[in-house]
Amino acid sequence: MLFFPVLKRKSTLDLSIVFHILVFFSCNNVQGKCRPGCDRALASYYLSGDVSDLTYISTLFNLKKYTEILQYNPQIKNADFIITGDRIKVPFPCHGCVNGDVLGHTFSYTIKNRDTYDKVAQTDYANLTTGDWVHKMNSYEPHMLQPNMKINVTVNCSCGDGRVSKDYGLFMTYPLRPGQTLASVAREAGVLPEILQRYNPEVDFSAGSGLVFVPVKG
Repeated sequence: MLFFPVLKRKSTLDLSIVFHILVFFSCNNVQGKCRPGCDRALASYYLSGDVSDLTYISTLFNLKKYTEILQYNPQIKNADFIITGDRIKVPFPCHGCVNGDVLGHTFSYTIKNRDTYDKVAQTDYANLTTGDWVHKMNSYEPHMLQPNMKINVTVNCSCGDGRVSKDYGLFMTYPLRPGQTLASVAREAGVLPEILQRYNPEVDFSAGSGLVFVPVKG
């Protein structure tokens, strides 16, 4: 009986030490999955027949004015006349970790009539995200979506990798389309194919879908 209180205190102390060790390693592991963010990234937005209005696109990315888009697109001479099938660069922040795992930014989107998670991802956000990813970032089941409801739309981003190159200050989230290759995307971006591949290891640029991160000087 004399030793029982001592054993009890020791057991409690040991459990406390183990708990704090587990918390320490857990926090470090979460932090280690996601690199520090950056102030700015770009989204390569494909102008389809469904969405080709700069004012609407600026609201999708929670921008105050569409003129913020024009700063990164000097080829646009008339904001009222943009060509379907072209891509434009849309700026957005890239300083937060999503689920402690990947870099991304979450936008607020207002549901319209007949919207679905897939439609929002594929049409409104031009395949810069996926329906599954949008669903994962919201608590609503697909059948629960109603007009005027606010949902989260998360777009992944990149701040680069200094081990590959230090020549690039911006990175663009770029949805691949059918018919594209590593060479064609590199030519469009004005970067060497080997550099582009190193920023996107194990990515098949001929897959016709999926996201890659393209370096942009700026």
